[in-house]
Amino acid sequence: MWQSLHEQVSPHGVNIVSVCLDTAGTEAAMPHVNAARAVAQGEPHPMLFDPGHLVDEVFGMINVPNAVWIDGSGKLVRPSEPAWPAAAPERPVPSAPPPDGRIGAMMANAGQIVADRAEYAAAVHDWALKGASSQFVLAADEVIGRSLPRGRNESLAAAHFEIAQFLHRNGSESDAVEHFRRSHELQPDNWTYRRQAWSMQPSALDGGLERFWQGPIDGTDWPYRGDWVSDIEQSGPENYYGRFVP
Repeated sequence: MWQSLHEQVSPHGVNIVSVCLDTAGTEAAMPHVNAARAVAQGEPHPMLFDPGHLVDEVFGMINVPNAVWIDGSGKLVRPSEPAWPAAAPERPVPSAPPPDGRIGAMMANAGQIVADRAEYAAAVHDWALKGASSQFVLAADEVIGRSLPRGRNESLAAAHFEIAQFLHRNGSESDAVEHFRRSHELQPDNWTYRRQAWSMQPSALDGGLERFWQGPIDGTDWPYRGDWVSDIEQSGPENYYGRFVP
């Protein structure tokens, strides 16, 4: 879908750049990259890999999808915020309730997530057509005011998260867990930190499905206090993403 938005706005001078924030790097993202290339009507939009999570550290991204707007002079004109390339597609109403167990809980909570998809996509189109005069372009003080705080806890969380990634990449998965935990404690609203740790935790599932399970499985140890289902139920699926503010 980002490829489609790129094709719509690039003639007006706005380029979409996708960045995969995943310690697994190309392994996790290539199926999505290939899918985007397959439907491209011309040159695919730039798709980058950030296994070190530098982009979310620099711009303060705490969930995916998030985006920032950068104008032609390199100035940030909208800080990190939830972002979507289009309105949600129409889906048929399920004829049966979700299955029991974790899969059912994941489906039920995902169905209650609130996302301002159409509003965000419309704002991108407005920027492409109007440039700096778009009502959605923010002044520098507004960008700063809307940016998340980067205090001591956030800085320490970023440091622990980076150490955890280093340890995991170098085969010290058990040592990495403690640093992932600390990053979660120091910045509890950062879903990127939590989901990355959960997705790398080995499980009994085959075929790489543990990346999407993100929680305990019967018969396996789970070293984290939270998981996707229990945490989203505690905070409320309607609060999973922040609301779009023009």
